[in-house]
Amino acid sequence: MNAQAWINDNQWVLYLAPTLVVAAPCAVFFLISRLSGWVLLAGRFRTSEAFYGETWKWQSGRFRGWCGYNNCLTVGASPEALYLSVMLPFRLFHPPLLIPWREIEVEKGKALFGFYDTARMRMGCEERVSFRIYGVLVNRVRQAAGPGWPLYYLEQMEGQSKG
Repeated sequence: MNAQAWINDNQWVLYLAPTLVVAAPCAVFFLISRLSGWVLLAGRFRTSEAFYGETWKWQSGRFRGWCGYNNCLTVGASPEALYLSVMLPFRLFHPPLLIPWREIEVEKGKALFGFYDTARMRMGCEERVSFRIYGVLVNRVRQAAGPGWPLYYLEQMEGQSKG
């Protein structure tokens, strides 16, 4: 049996293939949104309002220690809140989030033999979803958050004791 005869006998394949092309990415986005904790955070922190603080596109971060969002995040910060959104092609099941700083605990650290700053954030007093950012983004977020940054006053006191 040649290929054309097989296709003629199995027309259902022609209908199934486009469905799989659409359904497979949708299933992946659905699964990632749940495994990362994004949907859990969206229960309380979903936003449809425009964010007016500083933002940085094409950023990366890790949710729950292993679920990487590489170069697809827009991260924003203001003295009131942290803003997170996923680039449009991947936004399905990932609504933008606006999380007040009072709902975030920050733990600073170093990565890659002490060369890169890291900040691990536990977001949501109830949800406790961990999110880690690296490098220059840590300092950008800290600067934009100003006094809203959870470690701001501690860092000010450390700076005064050193100087």
